[in-house]
Amino acid sequence: MEKIGADKAAALLDSAEEILLIGHTDPDGDCLGSLYAMKAGLVSKGKKASVYLRKPLPLKYRFLGDELEKNAEIPECDLVVALDTPQLKRLDIGDPARLKSPILAIDHHPGEHSEFSYALWDDGKSACALLVKEVFQKMAVAITPKMAGALYAGIMTDTNCFVNQNTERDAFVAAGELMDLGARPNEIAKYVYGSLTPGDILALSKALSSLELYDRDRIAILSLKKEWQDEHNDADTELFVNYARNLINTEVAIMLTETKESVRVNLRSKNGFDVSAVAKRLGGGGHKPAAGIRMKCSLEEAKKILLENIKFDD
Repeated sequence: MEKIGADKAAALLDSAEEILLIGHTDPDGDCLGSLYAMKAGLVSKGKKASVYLRKPLPLKYRFLGDELEKNAEIPECDLVVALDTPQLKRLDIGDPARLKSPILAIDHHPGEHSEFSYALWDDGKSACALLVKEVFQKMAVAITPKMAGALYAGIMTDTNCFVNQNTERDAFVAAGELMDLGARPNEIAKYVYGSLTPGDILALSKALSSLELYDRDRIAILSLKKEWQDEHNDADTELFVNYARNLINTEVAIMLTETKESVRVNLRSKNGFDVSAVAKRLGGGGHKPAAGIRMKCSLEEAKKILLENIKFDD
């Protein structure tokens, strides 16, 4: 792996003609916003760019438009760009061996990134979208209002509306610049946080009723069994974990969502506890205050394993 800066990343993208963009499994707002903006920016420079996306966009990100329709094709390409992930196994592609071209990672997560050909990697950034914006500046990409909105959505969601402890001044500066370029924060927030369905509300009520507290209330766990979810569509549980995190004594919040294949684990923390270290030990990843895992076990077993791996200094 060659660790590179935004200049070299821009040069790699400039020299490629056909580029495949891939995000991580269960893509969030930062990943999807970065995918949309990167595709639009590359197309504006005359590149043939495509996005690999195994599932349709969640309802709250449909404002990104048809450019991110479900697409599981792997076309011929000169370069693969892996966005918002430090590991090949986290790519939303199943078997990374299917990728035959050099891979450029653009990412802000901790990790070695050693499996990639090149890595534009800065774990001091609070969102991948900030790195995409830097690359665009080096490539002289004209950021349209829709691209600005996508990048703003990435920053907004990965900083939890600019309140996460890793949110630095550059996130606020970039957000202001993107507003000047046409991003509309009120419209984006309306879509991202105002697109709940009745099924989502029912799932939230079930998750809240499952609340369990451990270790003097410092660990709060919410869970959602698969039979509780909307029978026609999986509920959007991405933000449920914040209800547990906001409890006055909570230091580690856990949201367990049972699916047909596994248990999706969302981890959040405050007061400096490093949930990314827990996630990494169990095959996941993320940041110190926010991380995730896919666990191939029952919901109760996942809960037991997590509690065994969360230890406080006192």
